Amino acid sequence: MSAVKNENMLMIPKIKLGIVIDHIPAGDGVKILEIISRYEELKDVPITLGLNYDSKKLGRKDLIKLQLEFLAPEIIQHISIVVPGVTIKAIKEYKVYSKVVVQAPKEIRNLLKCKNPNCITNLQPGIETVFVAVDENSDQVKCNYCERIFDRSELQPIIK
Repeated sequence: MSAVKNENMLMIPKIKLGIVIDHIPAGDGVKILEIISRYEELKDVPITLGLNYDSKKLGRKDLIKLQLEFLAPEIIQHISIVVPGVTIKAIKEYKVYSKVVVQAPKEIRNLLKCKNPNCITNLQPGIETVFVAVDENSDQVKCNYCERIFDRSELQPIIK
């Protein structure tokens, strides 16, 4: 894929079929790329990452384009946990045919590892982690088992 110069801006070309993750706050595109790279089924997918584009909504933004037809719900949920508020668009024949703005879920099951080494989820194999949002406007979650509160950003994702 080659980039096309359009007046004073370098632009990523449109894709015929794929997924566009847009309205990523500048600098957070790499976090999403990190999540994507952990999924084996996405290892061979062509990916374009654009950093620090001008944005009316955000001032500066990142952008990711994936050349695949479908993004698994689990991956979308991981993205919503790490960078809530991004827009995920499905593209067919160069046009957006569906679009969703992802928000962090109120309950997160088996997608984040509890940071408490004494939590039962870290001591007994097979117990799924469960975190619940402290409130709608907070980035904090509470472990359902040890009841400790953490910022979502400090917890590591679990990739199956």
